[in-house]
This record gives sequence, structure tokens and C-alpha cells, in this order.
Amino acid sequence: MIKLNELNTLPVPTFRWLRVNELAIDDEIDFEARPYGKDFLQMAPQGELIQRQMPYNGLTDRPIMKDLMDSAGFGVSEDLVGFADTFHNSGMYIEIPRGIKVTEPIMVGYKPDSDNPTVIDNNLIIAHEHSEVTIVMDIASSANASAVHNGVTRVVAKEGAMVTVIKIQRMNDSSFHFDSNLALVGSGARVDYIVAELGSKKAAVNYTCRLSEGAQSHINTIYLGNGDRHLDLSFLMEHQGRRSTSSIEARGALRDMASKTFKGTIDFKKGADKSEGSESEHVLLFDRTVKSISVPLLLCSEDDVKGQHAISSGKVDQDKLFYLMSRGFSRGEAMVLLAEASFSDVIDKIYPKSLEDLIRAEISGRLLHGN
Repeated sequence: MIKLNELNTLPVPTFRWLRVNELAIDDEIDFEARPYGKDFLQMAPQGELIQRQMPYNGLTDRPIMKDLMDSAGFGVSEDLVGFADTFHNSGMYIEIPRGIKVTEPIMVGYKPDSDNPTVIDNNLIIAHEHSEVTIVMDIASSANASAVHNGVTRVVAKEGAMVTVIKIQRMNDSSFHFDSNLALVGSGARVDYIVAELGSKKAAVNYTCRLSEGAQSHINTIYLGNGDRHLDLSFLMEHQGRRSTSSIEARGALRDMASKTFKGTIDFKKGADKSEGSESEHVLLFDRTVKSISVPLLLCSEDDVKGQHAISSGKVDQDKLFYLMSRGFSRGEAMVLLAEASFSDVIDKIYPKSLEDLIRAEISGRLLHGN
């Protein structure tokens, strides 16, 4: 039995009456582990690349597994991570040898439907020294499917490696989405996440990055809430080594009765001197009935560090809406233009460029028609 009353727990709890320490979901969700019978992994052209679909039995004796097993305490919840580890029905194992630069993105696409309603993916990406790779993961349920997605993605970036993970979630309004992510960023390595959370009835996502000396990690995310959907977004940058750098940048838009909780934490551990971390969030509120909660945290056990955060949210500028509507745009069309303008910096980072059209169509459909 998976408990759904302690999801995305804050690293340091605040006053209980604020009701932001954790997320509780009352819905009855079917987590039955069923086979996922669709192809989802596009094989990369590079012959040197080690690439397998999960489950892959050759992992248990790898030395890297000890590092991963010692890196507990991440994800939406311990129960959800453990369930995906044990009962996954899809996922990938990718290992990039030392010095190899994968020039084309590795594409992963999930499309749950009424015959395949459950996606439980377990992913492991290992980038050896001075290698480079980009992984693109897209999940989009069919219109008539009440789907469930529970995913776990672990990234290990060795010294000087560069890994970019692009995640796009555009499930329908009757689906549930849980996604847990962990990055172990080695000395001088870099792991970037580009995230678009655009769909599902309820979504809980968690990104944890642990940075060694001279490591970098940057998260750029956009999110969209319409109808009565709820999003709970948790991002943690844990600086463990000297001169490490991180940033969290989020841009969102809410309309109708949608609600969102954003939890961004930068944690400077002892020994992480001369490190820098920043976080910012900007959210457009299109209706008075939306609910937006932001919880920025700066935690520090070291003196010589730089940390900053900035949060802004507010009603859409009525003058801008009036200006656009006076030139023939409907209110919905004006909202689309304002949201796309706010999201453009993140959308421009997403590739292949064919995905831009999918994202813009999702934004337009949800702001114009509610789907």
C-alpha cells in the first residue's frame, strides 16, 4: 500500500498550520504494476553507447550502485521511489563511455492509453568522465485514458561530464503524475534539467541535485495550471563541494481554479565554501480563484557562500490584456500570448525543435479551451 499523505516533504519543516510541509492526496489511485506494451526508447546511433531498456540485470554488481544506494532520501516519497525500483514496467539504462559526446538527443516517449494505462519507469544514466549526452523524455496520455505515471530517474555525472535532461509532461485531466529525480554531479561536471509540466489532474515532482567540488546544475522549468488541477513542485540543490554553482528558475501560469505549491531549496553544506546558488519564480495569475503558494528556502552550514532567491506572482497586467484585445485578440488568445512570452526563454532551450510545436499547442489548448 502506497501512502500518499507525505509527499514532497520540505527539507526543513515550517509551521504546521501553513500546510506546506508535505502534500497529501486523497484520491484513490490504481498503482497496479501492469506491463507497458509500447515501444518507448529510440536507440542512439553511436556504437560506443551502452543502452538498454529496463529491467537490465547487469547492474547489481556495478561499483556505481553503491553510490546510488548510499544516496537515499530523495524523490516524491520513499514509497513511490521504492515502488518504481521494484515494480517498474519500463525505463532505460544508458552509459556513456569516457570522452564520448553523443551528438543527437536520445528520445524517450510514453503514450499511456486505455490498454496501457500505467507507466512505472526506472531510469539510470551514467556519464563517464568528460562525456556529453542529452535525454528527452515526453509523456502524453491519450484523451480517453485515466493514466498513472510514477517515474524515477537517476543521473550520475562523473568528472567533467555534461548531461542535459529535458522532461515534458502533457497528460490529460484525469491522469496522475509522480516523478522523482536524483543527480549526483561529480567534480567539474554539469547536469541541467529543462522541465515543462503542462498536464495531469494532480502532479507531484521532485528534483534533487547533489553537487561536488566545482560542479554545476541548473533547472529551468515552466508549468501551467488550468481547471481544478494541482501541482506540487519541489527542487533541491544540495551543495556538498567547494565552488559549486546552481540555479533554479521557474515560470508558471494559473487560471480557473488551479493551484500550485512551489518549493525551492538551496542547501549549502559544511565544506561548500565559495559556492553560489540562486532561485527565482515568476507566476502569472489569470483569475482571482487560483491559488499559488511559494516556499523558497536557503539553508547554510558554511560562511563563504552566495545565495539568493526572488519570487513574484500577481494578476496579469490588465493594460496589457486590454491592449491585445483592442487589436482583435480574444481574452483567451491574449492569455496565450502573455504566457508564451513569459515561457519563451525556457521553450527556446527545448530540442529537437519539433517539440516546441507540441508545447505551444498544449499551452494554447489549455488556456483557450481548457484542454
